[in-house]
Amino acid sequence: MRRQNQLALWMLAMLLLLSACASGTNTAEQSNTSGTDQSTPAEPVTEGNTNDAAGAPLEPIELTIFKYGGVTLTQTEVATYFKPVEEKFPHITIKLLDIPEGDPIEPLITAGTIPDLIFGGNYAELKEKDLVEDLTPLKEKFGYDESRLKPEVVSAIHQSSEGNQFPFSINLPVIYVNKDIFDRFNEPYINEVKTWDEILDIASRLTRTDGGVDYIGIDLSPTRLGSGLSLDIIDPATGEAAVTNESWSKVFQTLEKLYAIPGFVKGDDYRHDDKDDVFYVDQNLALYSHNLAQLVGPLEELRQQGVTLNWDFAPHPNFEEALGSSIEINVHRFAITKGGQHQEEAYQVLNELLSDEVQRLVSRNGRVSVLNDPALEAEYGADIEVLKGKTIENIFKADPRTLNAENEYERKISKHLGEAAKDLAIGGVDVNTALRTAEERINKDLQTLKNTQ
Repeated sequence: MRRQNQLALWMLAMLLLLSACASGTNTAEQSNTSGTDQSTPAEPVTEGNTNDAAGAPLEPIELTIFKYGGVTLTQTEVATYFKPVEEKFPHITIKLLDIPEGDPIEPLITAGTIPDLIFGGNYAELKEKDLVEDLTPLKEKFGYDESRLKPEVVSAIHQSSEGNQFPFSINLPVIYVNKDIFDRFNEPYINEVKTWDEILDIASRLTRTDGGVDYIGIDLSPTRLGSGLSLDIIDPATGEAAVTNESWSKVFQTLEKLYAIPGFVKGDDYRHDDKDDVFYVDQNLALYSHNLAQLVGPLEELRQQGVTLNWDFAPHPNFEEALGSSIEINVHRFAITKGGQHQEEAYQVLNELLSDEVQRLVSRNGRVSVLNDPALEAEYGADIEVLKGKTIENIFKADPRTLNAENEYERKISKHLGEAAKDLAIGGVDVNTALRTAEERINKDLQTLKNTQ
């Protein structure tokens, strides 16, 4: 009997031992599948944390930004918008590369200095140069909530960059009004959306010489007018020029009316808005169709220098059939550079730029937020002194239009529409001839560009 009891106890002990081993094996397997082994990528850094998952101090990182394609971004803006980001990720600092406007990125890449982020740029060009990293794996790892974005922003990012650029702000078009010129000639201010014909009627009354100064009502470019109807310069189906049609004829007939205003064309002088500073330096242009990002900053800098201008906003006009819309949406965006050393950190920084805190700073400091939140529009420009007292609501009375598909050659051949406008203004040609010549020039350049790829 005693021997039987000893045998039973021995068998019980063995069962307990086997059970413990099995439990340990399962625990180890669960640990491996939970992502805590060394082969699994690290989790995102949490707010204010300066240590990694293992408790070791995070290595300080400097992320650099390259401005591409003439977009506006200042050192002051970087310091303002990225301050909350650097507070969330204390081991990361963000630096805007001090490179002259318009300098190419290729010499940097060749020299081994690869910027982490590219701000701006035509995606087709960036892709052609193999500069953009595919964001799909980073989005899957760290998340991306596009449901918070304005629908037109989502559409633009997917359509123009295959989702591989990160939205930051919207650069809305608006009409800047020199109120002194309006007051001088007793012209009422503009606070309602108007057609281009109505605007030209007003401009004709403001284009005159007075007190030795040549005043110009408004100047317009063919590409800006064409964008109001979402016109293609290059047919996406054929890859050839598409400017000899009824819609482009309407654009050039509008330019023809502008050039016919007495005093607008003087000899060979027909361009009056071909530089950003014309509105606040020459101060003889009554209405200036331009974008927010290009002018609000300089106007604030002038205010800080003691230079005051009597100006305001008017809603952006369009043709009758497109009234209430402005031009194709212009989303300022970031890309992560292919070959960059800190792509995961760069992605987390970009994701943080879409936080409520940063986008509120964006709106209050003179850029339009990409978030679908009307409250942010109500706060637009609240921290910019030069915008206080301005008719801010006029900025949002015309909605941006859906973006056309970008073409990698478009920026290289759009100059021919400008040449056609010149032919119309001072070359003595008619609309049909100007457009037919432009189409021939565009197709010739397209053939050369395609042959030299």
